Amino acid sequence: MTFKNWPTFEQITCAYRACRLGKRASVHQTRFEAHLGKNLIELHGELLSGKYKPSPVVCFVVTHPRPREIFAAHFRDRIVHHLVVGELTPMWERKFIHSSFACRNGRGTHGALKYLQNAVRKISQGGIRPVYALQLDLASFFVTIHRPTLCHLLTKNLKNERLKRLVEILYLTDSRPNALLKGPKHLFDLIPKEKSWFGQSKDQGIPIGNLISQFGANVYLTGLDHLIQRKLKPNAYLRYMDDLILLDTDPERLRPFEKIIDDWLKAHRRQSLNPAKTRLSRMSEGIDYLGYRCRQGDSPREPVQFFLEPQKKWEWIQTLKDLAALDFQSTEKPHPLSHHLESEKVNQTLSRANSRLGYMKHAESFRLRKDSIDRLLRDTNRGRGLPDAPPLELGDPWVPLKTRRDYLAIRRR
Repeated sequence: MTFKNWPTFEQITCAYRACRLGKRASVHQTRFEAHLGKNLIELHGELLSGKYKPSPVVCFVVTHPRPREIFAAHFRDRIVHHLVVGELTPMWERKFIHSSFACRNGRGTHGALKYLQNAVRKISQGGIRPVYALQLDLASFFVTIHRPTLCHLLTKNLKNERLKRLVEILYLTDSRPNALLKGPKHLFDLIPKEKSWFGQSKDQGIPIGNLISQFGANVYLTGLDHLIQRKLKPNAYLRYMDDLILLDTDPERLRPFEKIIDDWLKAHRRQSLNPAKTRLSRMSEGIDYLGYRCRQGDSPREPVQFFLEPQKKWEWIQTLKDLAALDFQSTEKPHPLSHHLESEKVNQTLSRANSRLGYMKHAESFRLRKDSIDRLLRDTNRGRGLPDAPPLELGDPWVPLKTRRDYLAIRRR
């Protein structure tokens, strides 16, 4: 395939499938798929003719775990995002370091935790030697990224002029003037000015919530990754987006790294570290990382133990309370000839509980899971007033839920 023919209609179709995979239907997606063939052909024609322009984004605020602005792109624009990232990924995977995580195939949160476990095992010689961790975080990372610098990094070696032009459109377009604000105004007031994209200059910031933003963030800090690995050379280093951890057995070696990294960011990326989140800690005392409390122990097999933060425990218990309060016998019958449908609220709450169990299984949480799920089963083990529920003297009452032996899933009977 020559650059003149890029992108082909087959590539557009593959990008659509990647964009659609595992996503719940939205209004824009439903409207796009109502005339799927026609819309894909139109999008393909716009990309070939150079007439493509991104649609206005929808901006809203999420409050958990902290208030953040999310900029949701239109469905047809997300197809273009997958198309562009699919082309750029093979080029940049060769440049990304092994210990860079987030928005990479097979390198998510749990991949970072596994790498941390293996790194501490190697450095501590099986848990014998103490390990120190220098934790660094960039100040207002996404909203202070200098877009022209990022665009230059992405396009300087591109030979495909059409792809290069498309990258410039996606990364240099400022989505703020035409953004559609959605949600109560008081939620936007919760975000500090320095953390809001609306408070930055015209060349600063990329929208949180898009595939191209996550990919671009990895590209933006790849040069810093190579500086740390090739020149500073700590015993181990890993980065998850803008969260950096440098590991060493000597804390004095780690102390000067903060200034070196901060100076490089100011000189080459127009950013700086957040001093409030800079910590040099002994791993045996524990560090907070990716939602877990990580602490070094003396076990050669697992020198790092992962514990749940108190907030995560509270959220888990609250989810089980919501589950226990549901009526498991309520069913829906939208038509006289249809079969009874399970309550959507029950299914959603069960999905949320099982999602939390998937998060908890990577931490030391068996006792919490067992005690809380056993109590849930006792609370729901009452027959719920069913006329065909067997009486207590004839056997165990009807139980609406069951769990696995390892307490890692909750299912309906």
